[in-house]
Amino acid sequence: MEHKKQASTKKRVTNTPFIIKCSLFVIMIFVIFATTFKIVEAVITSKNNNFPKLEISLAEVPIEEINAGAKSIKYPGNSVTVTIDNQATTYSNVEIKGRGNSTWGQIKKPYQIKFENKESFFDIGKNKKWVLLANYLDPSHLRNDIIFYLEKIIEEEFNMEGSFVEVFIDGRYHGLYYLSEKVEINKHRVDLQNELGVLIEIDDIHGTPDECNYDSKDNCIVFKDFVNKDNESDAKKDIFSSLESLYEKIAAKDFDSIAEIIDIDSFVKYYLLSEFTVNPDAYSSSFYMYKDGFEDKLHAGPGWDFDLSLGNPAWSSSVVDLDTFYSPFEDMELKHYTTHEDGYQYISSISTLFYDLMDIPEFEARVKEIYQSTLSGKKDDFINYIKSQADYIRPAAYRDQERWKLKGDFDEEVDSLIDWVAKRYDHFEETYGKNSTDLKEAPESPQPSQEQPSPQETPPSA
Repeated sequence: MEHKKQASTKKRVTNTPFIIKCSLFVIMIFVIFATTFKIVEAVITSKNNNFPKLEISLAEVPIEEINAGAKSIKYPGNSVTVTIDNQATTYSNVEIKGRGNSTWGQIKKPYQIKFENKESFFDIGKNKKWVLLANYLDPSHLRNDIIFYLEKIIEEEFNMEGSFVEVFIDGRYHGLYYLSEKVEINKHRVDLQNELGVLIEIDDIHGTPDECNYDSKDNCIVFKDFVNKDNESDAKKDIFSSLESLYEKIAAKDFDSIAEIIDIDSFVKYYLLSEFTVNPDAYSSSFYMYKDGFEDKLHAGPGWDFDLSLGNPAWSSSVVDLDTFYSPFEDMELKHYTTHEDGYQYISSISTLFYDLMDIPEFEARVKEIYQSTLSGKKDDFINYIKSQADYIRPAAYRDQERWKLKGDFDEEVDSLIDWVAKRYDHFEETYGKNSTDLKEAPESPQPSQEQPSPQETPPSA
């Protein structure tokens, strides 16, 4: 009996480590599965789902060489295959180049592709040029897309459109991108008809000495596109004449005369778009305006470049305070500063145009009217759109996160975005809605620093 008991004891001792090992193995598998479920889901190639794809086969140089070069260099002769709803179409002789300002300096690059003929994608109007927005600085990937949706709600005249695609370059997965229209004069984009029609951008951040045409307010005016480039000189003169007249009438607070120079509603909509989203680039870069000939008024828009807006944590928290406005109620100094680039020195600043317009009671009243007729009461619709788009891109967003080794969690970023939008909407309802209180009194308009060199000075030779 004693021998059997001892044998039995030995049997229990020898089995215990095996049980422990099995248990630990099961626990380990569970933990790994639980913590990597989303990444495992992300690794599944997009060929196994219906998500749109854009595949680029480069003709001459690898993508690494394109990324290392200047964004202005054009690479022709490439092949592009676009697959939407499992229907693939291949295009030849496609040109690719870099694009963007600060985004071109990121590891995930944005691009412009130009087709040989005008093409349409996602039922968007035909054009040769399309842009691939990387959204690298926006962990939700959603901000530019939902701003385009917001532009439709406020009924902006020429709002941009786009849709999500997963990009492959020379067979390698390159991530989640946003295939979008480009801001340019075209029948399906900014549709100007007059021979003196012109599209301009205020770019006080990235404008170079070769691009900038400074107005009397030290704003860098970049002429982006013309209906007829042969009329460039006359179109430029007309723009500067309109701007100088506008500044003069704003200084006199002559609203009736201002309304003869600019399309008031387009400026109101641009203001609402910029202020609701607290877009830090709104008044200093990607600030587009257009004019369709001498007889037309100056229009603001279309809205563009919103990846740092809507409470993006990549931007300073002091700027995205939910209960304040970027303009005019926060200190809005011109912030002149000297920037060095390619041997040149030039001045950057922030336009105070809307700061001054909002100091005119009639303009402020129109802001309230348009908000109440377009945005007010649309909170649930807007948030539901964000949720719907997040659900749509979620698997691709996690694939992109794995491709670029990004930290953070997509769902947490979306939840944070929705929370910010909900609170911002409540603040706007209180400020501009039907039961809104009076706005705060705007502080005295800041003046340009007199210590800085004039931007009209010729840049020194490189």
